[in-house]
Amino acid sequence: MTGGPPVRGTKLTAWRVPPLWKNLQAGEASAPGNSKVLANQRRLLEATRATLDMVFADVREGLRETVGVDCELVVNELCSVALKLPEGTDTETVARAIDLENIEAWLDENNNVNIAVNPWYSTKDVDQTVLSAVKVIHVLLGIHASDAEALQPKTFGQKLVASIAEIMQIQTSEEKKRN
Repeated sequence: MTGGPPVRGTKLTAWRVPPLWKNLQAGEASAPGNSKVLANQRRLLEATRATLDMVFADVREGLRETVGVDCELVVNELCSVALKLPEGTDTETVARAIDLENIEAWLDENNNVNIAVNPWYSTKDVDQTVLSAVKVIHVLLGIHASDAEALQPKTFGQKLVASIAEIMQIQTSEEKKRN
């Protein structure tokens, strides 16, 4: 892959959500009446979720500003941002390339590229996450922030006109080949 050497250092990994997280969110966790553990765990959950939301916001802003790619936060067993890449993108190659940049990346069941996020990332780690994804997207897909409009969904009418124009271009090309 061109675009410079991979980012060095320790591989950044996704935060593994503890099983207790879901029980706390659902209000299903319990503790003896004199225990303060559950109350502290709830506060820790709130603080962790708020921090995770801020990490996501920084990653999202970095991706949107530099390559015009949006993403969404995924909080399952692993925390990640799922990239919203253009249709037809070789997502397996993108995920593999980001992973080679020392940021854990994988494909989900819908073939979306997921990039690891973690509430314990430092600001440097967040920057590395954005930089690595941007580098791969820029090199493999040639996308820049100025291309953001091209990533926006087009109306049916715009798609129809573009298809007709493409058909006419192919017909013209074929006619030139015959002559």
